[in-house]
Amino acid sequence: MLDERTGILLEKINETCSDGGSKIVEEGELLSCFPETAKIGREELSRILGYLEERRYIDVKYADEGVYCLCPLPEGRLYSEQARQRRLETRSRRREIFLFSLSGAFFGALMGAFIVLLPFLMGGR
Repeated sequence: MLDERTGILLEKINETCSDGGSKIVEEGELLSCFPETAKIGREELSRILGYLEERRYIDVKYADEGVYCLCPLPEGRLYSEQARQRRLETRSRRREIFLFSLSGAFFGALMGAFIVLLPFLMGGR
């Protein structure tokens, strides 16, 4: 399991190299996928790329002064697909939980109102 920053970078590489081949990518383009709050610099980017290459998620053909030639490997593409699928399942699960909670609250309120009105309907005052 990759950490959030590494996963974001892998997604960006897979998106950039969507045709399956190698692409020449500038450092700025890779850094643009991170939010400003992440504070990722040149050294951190290089470290993350090295980590992805060690784990056989990508292949770095060359790296020279902020220019990289990157190629996503099948395992990297598979990881991204599985992560995307997990996100979709999580959204679906949250939607189901919300709908069940909403329907439970509605029917609970309906039953409570019926119980309160029951004595009046039975002929009480």
